[in-house]
Amino acid sequence: MKKLLVLLLPLLTGCASLVGNSTEQVTVESTPSSAYFTITDNHGQIVATGTTPQTVTLKKSDGSYFGKIEYSLAVKAEGYHSTLEPLGMRFSHWYTFGNIIYFGVPGWLVVDPFSGGMYTFKQGRVRAYLRPCLPGPYNYMCS
Repeated sequence: MKKLLVLLLPLLTGCASLVGNSTEQVTVESTPSSAYFTITDNHGQIVATGTTPQTVTLKKSDGSYFGKIEYSLAVKAEGYHSTLEPLGMRFSHWYTFGNIIYFGVPGWLVVDPFSGGMYTFKQGRVRAYLRPCLPGPYNYMCS
């Protein structure tokens, strides 16, 4: 009976949840450096603020079924145009291929969709390039 349980254990787990985490670190950089940044989630909540360069830890799921959290990064600096960009996510390779190795249907459909381990950020390091404001009448949108 113990042998059967050991053989069935991988089928009851999610590979991405075992190997991955429910959080991930993302480094925010900018040109110019020392710019102010804000990261908001898909519910409009501010989850991180700071000055570049800085590494922040972000949750990948809200704990609901396929509850991927999506983030937006806003960066601004005095004398430069501000920028707003999404922090893209994708399926983790452990979720896609790791579950195949163990025939992990429960991992694909039950365990990993709740934990957030199935997701990973497309970039672990994000760099925002801010355009300088030029003198003239059209700089009303400059910080």
